[in-house]
Amino acid sequence: MDISRLKYRVEVLGDNGDIKRYGPFNEQKAREFFEVEESLGGTARIVRLEEEGIQQRWEVLTECGDWDRYERGHRAKKKVEVPL
Repeated sequence: MDISRLKYRVEVLGDNGDIKRYGPFNEQKAREFFEVEESLGGTARIVRLEEEGIQQRWEVLTECGDWDRYERGHRAKKKVEVPL
């Protein structure tokens, strides 16, 4: 198996706000896994590893469910008030 083709993973948002990551997959297997989560009404997304020189980042390709609510809540948790 050519490991360089395994650049996809599926991220699933759990009930308590944690993200479970599955993979690495090739594109077809990632889409199959994603479609199962989507059919069950879950919150999931497919991300692909993008390599630019020595830098790597995960790019979201498609998603289902309410990721907006998670992202808003995640940003709110990062804001910390400094007592005076």
